[in-house]
Amino acid sequence: MSTFLAAALPLALAATIDVPAGADLATALARARPGDLVRLAEGAHRGGISLPAGVRLEGAGAARTRLVAPEGLDALTADRDAHAAALSLEASGPRCAVRVDGGTLRLTGVRAAGGGCGARIVAGALEGVDLDVEGEVGLIGEGGAATIDGARVRGARSGATVHAGTLTLRNVAITGPSREAGISVAGGVASLHGVVIRSPGPAGIAVAAGARVEGTAVVVAGASEEEGIPGACVQVRRGSLALSASTLVHCGGAAVEAAGGTVRLSAVDAAGGAAGGIVLLDGATAELDGNLLAGNGPGLVLAGGARATARMNRWRVDPVFWVDCGSGARVMLGDGERARTPCGGGSP
Repeated sequence: MSTFLAAALPLALAATIDVPAGADLATALARARPGDLVRLAEGAHRGGISLPAGVRLEGAGAARTRLVAPEGLDALTADRDAHAAALSLEASGPRCAVRVDGGTLRLTGVRAAGGGCGARIVAGALEGVDLDVEGEVGLIGEGGAATIDGARVRGARSGATVHAGTLTLRNVAITGPSREAGISVAGGVASLHGVVIRSPGPAGIAVAAGARVEGTAVVVAGASEEEGIPGACVQVRRGSLALSASTLVHCGGAAVEAAGGTVRLSAVDAAGGAAGGIVLLDGATAELDGNLLAGNGPGLVLAGGARATARMNRWRVDPVFWVDCGSGARVMLGDGERARTPCGGGSP
């Protein structure tokens, strides 16, 4: 058999299985074979299903076809390659609308609403396009990889939380308020491209020890006070953060607050709040290149032995620096910096 025929044969043999609302979806899925399309009619269907390998599950649209899990079950789980499109996946707390345990699950035009979480990635991969995701936590990464391109995300505790694995968000809007953060990264890596985080609660992006966040064209707006503590647009706790071509505005406390860890900001427009612009504590280090700092001063605060190198920044704040020299904190001023170097330091 030729290579072309071998590739075309599964497509020629693929079947379409139509499932009316309220019919036995589990039986239909048990009949499905790789390459088959299981098509759900408009209306409500019983969830708590596991997608077979190579099967495409398709509804009549996220506003028209609902897959609702019984209490105590996730709406849809996958541990092999599969695809779901044009439907709403719903589960009550503490369960999730989607759970990925292996393989690659592709979601297109799907609403995922769970009392516990919208989607949980334990292993394998989730690839999503044009999603609406909501839950106590919108997205949870516990391993594997999630890549989302085009989504609206909401979470009562956080929009997205990463404990392990990788999370890549492109063209995603995360809307709060959340009790913890718009995006909370406790481990693993998060890559953000064209992400907008609005009214996130106490932090727009929170990065913990051992975690890494890299972002381009990110907007964080409206971090707010929580239990008397001013919110920061970005919080780093001994993790690693790199932002470029991004905007941090309406930050209740600082635009960026780091206790330990590393921060790299390039071409970032930031407006300081009640605590100032960039606050570095407890040995944190920062590379600041070509940023604009406005709003409340000081523009840059260093204490607890923190260190920063600054080049070509524009400081539209007063005062520009506040440095606890006695703690060993230092700021090194490079090309394009016009302010006087605190603590008698020199150029890098």
